[in-house]
Amino acid sequence: MADEIDAEKTAAALRRAVSQVKRRMRNSRTDDLSAAESSVLSRLDRNGPDNIAGLARWDQVTPQTMGATVAALEARGFIERRPDPADGRRFLLSLTPAGVRQLHDIRDAATDKIAAALREHLSPEEIRLIRDAAPLIERVAQYL
Repeated sequence: MADEIDAEKTAAALRRAVSQVKRRMRNSRTDDLSAAESSVLSRLDRNGPDNIAGLARWDQVTPQTMGATVAALEARGFIERRPDPADGRRFLLSLTPAGVRQLHDIRDAATDKIAAALREHLSPEEIRLIRDAAPLIERVAQYL
């Protein structure tokens, strides 16, 4: 029973911490992409080309909603469509070089902001603890 209580308390603390980091990072962004647009760029970067229906499933939105997001990213030159070799009626979406640069710029800015906060407000021992916990947090995320 003690393990269940610890797991519940740890889960609640982790959820609060991750939510606060996400909220603060989202509120401090200086780029002009929406959260949905950033999500699509990240998903295409991680998983490779996909179609609108697949992206919509990942983000749990309708294909129509995803279509508007994709159109905005296409208009800015961040993603491109190509015919799906497995199904000629569909298109696959992928990042353009400009989309890759945009995504990397966003990620680099976030990493720099977190690194500055770590250096400024945490001890080297605390930074090591967070570094060592990061792979465990990623592992937990895989099971959600």
